[in-house]
Amino acid sequence: MADLKSKLDIIKSKENFFEKVKRFIPGYDGYLNRDNARELDTILRNQLAKKLEQNKTRIKNAVNNLSSNNRLFEARDIDKIDKKNENAIAKLRSAARGYSGAFDIVKIKDEKLELLYEYDSLLFTDIEKIVNEFAQLEDLTIKDSGIKEQVAKISDILDRFILKFDDRENILRTL
Repeated sequence: MADLKSKLDIIKSKENFFEKVKRFIPGYDGYLNRDNARELDTILRNQLAKKLEQNKTRIKNAVNNLSSNNRLFEARDIDKIDKKNENAIAKLRSAARGYSGAFDIVKIKDEKLELLYEYDSLLFTDIEKIVNEFAQLEDLTIKDSGIKEQVAKISDILDRFILKFDDRENILRTL
């Protein structure tokens, strides 16, 4: 909660004179804060997606390593985790934004926005773990051992991440 507030304060400090004057209109300040929180949530999810995009290079490198060592047959399961990684990226980029517009029937309160932002922030730990596991897979393709087990591990971690991210929608549904 404090993290979201500090980021919103930074945004406020960069406003021009006209934007600051508009904050004196009753109700407009809250509207702007929610709109900024919505934008921060989108930026955060895009950063998460960019981190997962790093795995694309690692997947290509892993397949190239296997191919150059005449072990391309071991790469067939790597395609499955590549698709799961793509699915996770798509979910992050297309997730519902944590805010309702000024004229929407269902309104999302500030507390809900803060909860959603905190939830998305916690996903960074999961993303770091996924990225590290893909790096380990790339290393294993050079060492010639444990590839199948690592692919299974990554597949399981990606499945759990996607389920966890799907739970995010429950935060938006439970007003």
